[in-house]
Amino acid sequence: MFALILRFPAGRYHATPWGRNVNEADVAWPPEPWRLLRALVATWWQKGDPDRWPRDTLARLIEALAETPPVFHLPEDAVHSHTRHYMPVNGDNPKLIFDAFAHLPADSEIVAAWPHVTLDDDLLDLAWDLANGLGYLGRAESWVEAAVSTDQSKWRANCHPVTGSEATGADGSPVRVLAPLSATEYADKRTRLMAETKARLTVADCNAGKKAPTPKALAKKVDGELKGTLPESLLDALSLDTGDLQKVGWTRPPASREVVYVRPPLSPTARRRRHRAPAIHTGKAMPTVVRWVLTGRPRPRVEDTIRIGELMRVAAMSTFGRDTDTGRFKAPPEISGHGADNGALRDDPAHAHAFWLPEDADNDGWIDHVTVWLPGGFDVKAQAKLSGLRKLWVNPKNRTAEDAETHARAVREWHLVLEGFGQPEDFMGSKEEPASRLFGTFRTWTSLTPFLAAGHLKKGGYEAEIRRLLVRRGILGDAEAQAVHVHAEPAIHLKSGKDLRPIHFHRFRSRSGERQPDSQGTFLTLTFPSERSGPMALGFGSHFGLGLFGTES
Repeated sequence: MFALILRFPAGRYHATPWGRNVNEADVAWPPEPWRLLRALVATWWQKGDPDRWPRDTLARLIEALAETPPVFHLPEDAVHSHTRHYMPVNGDNPKLIFDAFAHLPADSEIVAAWPHVTLDDDLLDLAWDLANGLGYLGRAESWVEAAVSTDQSKWRANCHPVTGSEATGADGSPVRVLAPLSATEYADKRTRLMAETKARLTVADCNAGKKAPTPKALAKKVDGELKGTLPESLLDALSLDTGDLQKVGWTRPPASREVVYVRPPLSPTARRRRHRAPAIHTGKAMPTVVRWVLTGRPRPRVEDTIRIGELMRVAAMSTFGRDTDTGRFKAPPEISGHGADNGALRDDPAHAHAFWLPEDADNDGWIDHVTVWLPGGFDVKAQAKLSGLRKLWVNPKNRTAEDAETHARAVREWHLVLEGFGQPEDFMGSKEEPASRLFGTFRTWTSLTPFLAAGHLKKGGYEAEIRRLLVRRGILGDAEAQAVHVHAEPAIHLKSGKDLRPIHFHRFRSRSGERQPDSQGTFLTLTFPSERSGPMALGFGSHFGLGLFGTES
């Protein structure tokens, strides 16, 4: 038994079936055996070592795998999805383009297995080498990590090739898939096609009143007619460029055949699962933290932390819907930060409403996570609503002139992948390998974003303001606050070697008219008399990621 195991780190498999237009938004599912073998051949040409693996060895591997079509193990909860983009065509004329893909669950695998194929050690080593070099399968954005296996005990085939009669009564969806001919079948077909082409050209000459061509002249005419699309070896036939085949007029590669597979349905919606809302038990606290991975290219800069925090709040509130009478979001006060009169919750010194905290977890200068911290905990309804949050977006109608100038070429949408709900300790990792810089129990906490005073700075400056806020928030008592050592830092240091000063950060709320006594800000290192647990955000804009403290990466 021989198997290729395919994992897709981005959770997407992009591939258009042969003969279909990309705008038909179809997905080649399962991955065609024709595509798999061509990917191995391409990897040998691009990354292979011809001294170690001669061309004849590659030909033997390909011919062994082309003998019979493989069976597949496909993730049964894969989803047929797509995105839509307007692409400029001929100047300003936009055209709607569909980008279809199979969305795969995290850590899922596609397995293509040849149960009756046993490779010798030389071919197995070559297969391992080619699998390790495989970078994508399908289109270039369909990143793949491939491995080889000879153990069938860890998976079960759920997609099999069948005959037409078997497909009628099979449990699943029949689909036609392109597979290579075996070497013997291809040699027979090539002989037949060459003979048919010679006969057709000879008849055409005779009908035109021309003398029958000599064998040498006929061979030259055949070569001109087919333009090298019927090479002698199966390996060369698999190596042909698709464009060259289409120019000659082949409706299907001559070294291929169609095989009917029965597969698990590839649904346009995720399979329904029984959803059990997190139970709230007496004595067990509700989760206070929910964290997402933020993806997209380019990701937002850490300097735009407050902007992303505000976008996250609006996106989260939108999941609760709007009141038809007032037009306001129906999010509860602990989520919205607004009371019944729609006024901001300024009178609560403990700041018990939600903190929207973007994070650059790996300190590379780009925001890669967003955490929402609600000290009072998320109830079942809030968890259900926030679980459906999938993306952040910038509404072009609401962009400022500065936005339009500085982010004209930036992406306006980012995707969110839910990590889960829990308590702060669930996201700590270890002291050696912290999962997040916001969580943990430490004595020393360092600014990740500028700290801005929440009121006018008085005698004692930022040091006195920090102590005042620690007491007001109920984090420390008066005596403990006085024992906190506060040290100003001129800049924070990214792992790239770049230094950021407070002036580099956006330090203002998007809404106008909000009182902001401090517009400059500073970076601080706080050393407490005893260990304190995060997250910790203090000062102006702390609910949106300013004044955020964490551990050094």
